Amino acid sequence: MDYFIGIDAGGTHSRASLYDNEGTPIGTGAAGGANVFSDFTAAMQQIDLAIDLAINASNIPIDKKSLIVGAGCAGGQTNQAQLSLATWDSPYKYVFMTSDLHASCAAANNGQDCVILITGTGSSIAHYQNSLVTQYGGHGFIHGDEASGAWLGLSAIQLLLKSNDNLVHDPQFCNAISHVIGLNDEKTFIGNKHNANVDYILNHFKSKRASDYAQLAPCIINLQRAGNSSANALVSQGVDYLYSVLTSNFLHNGIPIFMTGGIAKSYQPLLEKKLGRAVQLMQRPAQDGAMLLAKSKFNLSEIVNTTN
Repeated sequence: MDYFIGIDAGGTHSRASLYDNEGTPIGTGAAGGANVFSDFTAAMQQIDLAIDLAINASNIPIDKKSLIVGAGCAGGQTNQAQLSLATWDSPYKYVFMTSDLHASCAAANNGQDCVILITGTGSSIAHYQNSLVTQYGGHGFIHGDEASGAWLGLSAIQLLLKSNDNLVHDPQFCNAISHVIGLNDEKTFIGNKHNANVDYILNHFKSKRASDYAQLAPCIINLQRAGNSSANALVSQGVDYLYSVLTSNFLHNGIPIFMTGGIAKSYQPLLEKKLGRAVQLMQRPAQDGAMLLAKSKFNLSEIVNTTN
């Protein structure tokens, strides 16, 4: 009997769901972040771990060689990731890899046309029509990912540094961010500690990744909910970016719009108000979509092999 795996892998975590031949979930597992574009080997190690945990959770002795895997991964649509997959020594029966956006689209609206906004560690927007995905944004932390958790965190650190240069005055915001990164609140913003503060901040973040910056997002969201002006400005800027992508590309008319990701709930009501129409939170996990895509691709490959 074949079993199916659906993967949702991003910068912060990897989730695996195990399904029987009828598509019923029978086990789940979670592991660390996995970006198959930036580090394919490390990403696949986390994905393998998530799959192992899903199998263990099912309490069914399953041979990995019977698994048909659909992997929706950050960076999974890139040529680099696809080439790495082609040369990877897979322990599974079949692996189909695509972007996390594609998997989310397939899950969100039961395979029907829709728009998906992902706002997690990274951010991206997808227009899904006639089974084809057009992606906007999602170019990675260095090149964009506006409205993402990592972008919020980086923006907060930039404000903190500007505060040290007396360009920003928001002690509530800066003290909260300082506390999260371990900078002594009592010594922050004292004139003779200027250089020490800057050195600490720069040294703290010199080797950090997008997921590390994204850890500041919950603090920023909490400040925004409490009415802090700096946090509110950052969140509003994120909403403006999402709105501009939707309206500039005429994606806001007609088909349903869905949101998913760690900070989607914070953006959703604000974006609804700005658009003047419904924006739904995704109810089905991206793993469902990855599984459905893998099942379809595997069945198609079986037909091709049989006819040949």
